[in-house]
Amino acid sequence: MPLVDDLEVWGDDARRALAPGEALLAITSVGVAYGARGGAEPDFWTTPAGRLADRVNRAVPEPKGWVGKALAGVGGVAFASPSVDLPSDFPESWIGGRTCFGPAGSSARQLEAVATGHSFFAVTAQRVVALVDVDDRMRVTWAMPRDAVVAARRRPRLLARGRFGLVFADGSWIVLGTFGSHVGSAHAKRVVAALTAGS
Repeated sequence: MPLVDDLEVWGDDARRALAPGEALLAITSVGVAYGARGGAEPDFWTTPAGRLADRVNRAVPEPKGWVGKALAGVGGVAFASPSVDLPSDFPESWIGGRTCFGPAGSSARQLEAVATGHSFFAVTAQRVVALVDVDDRMRVTWAMPRDAVVAARRRPRLLARGRFGLVFADGSWIVLGTFGSHVGSAHAKRVVAALTAGS
């Protein structure tokens, strides 16, 4: 049970922004989830530097015993760390993973551009929409037919349970996270359930 039920709190405002008679199935406040904002560029581990780091990691034998592991840890910090060429978004990609993939103009990139911390993501009987609340009035900033979303699933992390991912028909994808008083995963579950019902 969520602390705040967005469908109850924001439902009437959202319905006024939708087409007359359009059934609102789920709504939650969202932003792009914490992580590395991706584009069409490759992941670090598929780059030459990443493949080299992976080969070195496999070639070096696993240290034996607690003394060997302790020395390997100290040696790794003291000697290897400065020479590792990590991508600039390493902390974000390590903690939250990549959060968006697709070329400019793709469905995911369009949604990424409008999904700020003050946005709402809604599922209706016909569409998926992003809305913003401006001057106490909701307006639609992005919309796609529901069948443009070919897959939806929860993507929780340890401290971010309200994450969910959307895969679009054009091959692009995005991970959104619920915000505000949404500590748990109830809103993400509701959105995913609305998108996957009957599939």
